Amino acid sequence: MKSIKKIIFVLVCCGSFCACEDYLAVTPESAYTDESFYLTATDFETAISGCYSDLNEIFGKNGTGYINTLIARSDECRNSSEIGRFMESSNSTWWSNPWKNLWSMVSRCNKILDKIDGVDFSDQTQKANIKGEALALRGYAYFQFAWCWGGVPLITKPLSLSETHKIARSSQEATYAQAESDFKQAYELLPEAWPSTKTGRVTRYAAAGMLGRLYLYQCISQRRAQKTGETPTPAMAEKAAEWLKLVIDKEGSLYKMATVYTDCFDGAKNNSAERVWETQYLSGASAQALGLSTYFPSIFIPSSLNLRRGDGTKMGGVTFTGGSGSFRASLSIADSSKYELISGNLDDPLSVVVFDKRRDATLVNGLYVDKSTPVYDYYFVKKFLIDSANFPSAIDYWGTNLPILRYTDVKMMYAEALNEIDYAANKTTIFSILNEVRTRGGLKPISEVELPDYNTVFDCIVHERFVEFAFEGLRWPDLVRWRLAEEKIAEHFALQDEGYDESTETPMYGMKKYHHLAPIPYIDIVAYNNENILWQNEGY
Repeated sequence: MKSIKKIIFVLVCCGSFCACEDYLAVTPESAYTDESFYLTATDFETAISGCYSDLNEIFGKNGTGYINTLIARSDECRNSSEIGRFMESSNSTWWSNPWKNLWSMVSRCNKILDKIDGVDFSDQTQKANIKGEALALRGYAYFQFAWCWGGVPLITKPLSLSETHKIARSSQEATYAQAESDFKQAYELLPEAWPSTKTGRVTRYAAAGMLGRLYLYQCISQRRAQKTGETPTPAMAEKAAEWLKLVIDKEGSLYKMATVYTDCFDGAKNNSAERVWETQYLSGASAQALGLSTYFPSIFIPSSLNLRRGDGTKMGGVTFTGGSGSFRASLSIADSSKYELISGNLDDPLSVVVFDKRRDATLVNGLYVDKSTPVYDYYFVKKFLIDSANFPSAIDYWGTNLPILRYTDVKMMYAEALNEIDYAANKTTIFSILNEVRTRGGLKPISEVELPDYNTVFDCIVHERFVEFAFEGLRWPDLVRWRLAEEKIAEHFALQDEGYDESTETPMYGMKKYHHLAPIPYIDIVAYNNENILWQNEGY
């Protein structure tokens, strides 16, 4: 793992071969770069590591990543920003930065795939693996472009700027299809697991799990069809189940749900059996100097943290304060009614109340935040502030890997797909998965007495995914694919904490249907200056 990260650092210092300069304005590579690089197996190892460096940026390495945007967009986050209030424009860096990083990764992957077959490798397995990695990473990018932006130009080889501007934007369906093709090819080329010297690279089963997610994102669920009048697509659920089952069949040998919920995020448990695919970071000052640490966990630490009053201890033991724009949890998830009660009575002030263990692992309140008394109506997020082996001493020294695909997510998606296919035929497996997740949270098992049909199971999955994957960047895409975004965001903005005026029964903010998709950055719309080639999404 460390060798990969050192290669990333070398690549960055050498000018980041293959990176896009201005989003889709992919300029031709210099003659020096083309003639002196991509000549040996080592060159390609360096180049693929550059693709992973883009992935690290996408996941908030510097505190401004794609995952930050997805978290701020959803109802789990108290919406103090333009993105959370649905007030952003096509100039917003919340969307343009992820767009840029995703295109950079596509460009790097395209260069590798264009050059690699012309180079002799002494180890053909190594060559196949690098091709698989480039395909999987490009597939990941096109997957995000499909669901989030609704389709983009499909660029699968290095192009000049003038050539790029002739490639028209594709449909959402075609963009999904490109991601699907890339992941399927990657599955055939990637290994089941990597040796310890290459820990953290994408594997065959990470590609399979991402295919399962991709099909679910395209699945028109029965519940969605009830709401929108669309036709359900059980075939998509069947495809999702098929690919997710490939990962689940490796339970015990490669994957296993973490026994303790906090182990899913503890830096000491990086690359454990819970983590099917995750970003790779190293902790400490030396890692930060090499560009190998991450800032992301610190986005949840308030700048007003009162370390003298013990706020740091409550936030997992941090000894430093956070940035000025820290994220707070909203009452949409922090309200006492959102996590299941294990014991106690909320109406009795003397009762000892115990919630779902995931609540205490995720949220904290009662901090002083530079006030004279503890503040109990401010909730902060501590689930990522864990590293029992190498706890950082500064805001950007974190070495905690971030989940792209957790094994728990694979199993939860599998249960969802089975419910879409046939509740009655699959209820034994569905309840087994739901209860494994619930038991880890300290909750009692649930059965068909409580969930007697498709709809009740669907509602349970919606809730369990909310509390299980809170602040992992999955809530917003889940709401979009289920077509629940408008409903849940309306409930969210009906909270007084979100600016709702109870006297006039008027929300301060609101979401519109067009917000299902993100805006194409204005800089690209202007650069193309041709709405027949690259056009803006409706509403922006």
